[in-house]
Amino acid sequence: MKNTYKGSRFIQDDNTTNHLENLSLPLSDIVLSNYNNEYATAFRKWINESTLNTIKGLDDFKYADFCHGTTEAFDKFYTQNYARRLRVFKADYAYHKFSHKNFEYLENDELRSNDAVIISLPFSDTGDEYEYDRILCAADKLKIPVLVDCCWFGTCQNVTFDFTYSCITAITFSLSKSFPVSRFRIGIRFSKDNFDDGLTAYTRDNYVNTLSQYIGISFMRAFSPDYIPTKYKDKQASICTTLGITPSKVVFLGLGDAGWSFLNRGGVHNRLCISDFFID
Repeated sequence: MKNTYKGSRFIQDDNTTNHLENLSLPLSDIVLSNYNNEYATAFRKWINESTLNTIKGLDDFKYADFCHGTTEAFDKFYTQNYARRLRVFKADYAYHKFSHKNFEYLENDELRSNDAVIISLPFSDTGDEYEYDRILCAADKLKIPVLVDCCWFGTCQNVTFDFTYSCITAITFSLSKSFPVSRFRIGIRFSKDNFDDGLTAYTRDNYVNTLSQYIGISFMRAFSPDYIPTKYKDKQASICTTLGITPSKVVFLGLGDAGWSFLNRGGVHNRLCISDFFID
């Protein structure tokens, strides 16, 4: 049972699976193509198409670079802020803890001027805006750089994505949780400034995964970011009622009481992944 509810996985939706299986892939053409502008435009348009969520301030991030999921954007943020202390919540992506030598959980100390923050929105442990405004208000006052991880966009509803805080230097999105494309690592980083790092160099020289870009463009044109949460919200409610848990704003997550403590990830919530119970 533990493996069933652990982690986070895309919903195996018949329409998105069939779309992947039926894609025409002219590989010789894809290898020689440059999709960077088309990809960035399609991703930005896809995000802004959501009517279930509120998007604020994305247009302030003029630069866009392909990245392998959201994880590659994290790696670049670590490098940019190697001299700072990295701060994340205990129940956020565990990868952060093992990737930066100077590290402290947000719960363990107040924010300080030499910190750098990564925060997920929706939050990894709850699927909502958990502590988001409080942390970013504090980061604004201290002029702390913040990266916002939006890897679950496309699976959620009623979330306010507020990118108007001046402390935010980058935002990253991925299609891995929305569609059956996780192994293609289809992500993007939006930034206010041209960082002149590995991702911007890849974009400049077209040294990117054009196959993943091609697949990503196809999915974003075929399915809106509201497709998955709209289709499965009623099923989520039914599953959560059966299990006696609370539905999250992320459609494949639920929050359990103390009886689910074996799923606790270090925070104050017990998160269940219910993707395996969605049978199309």
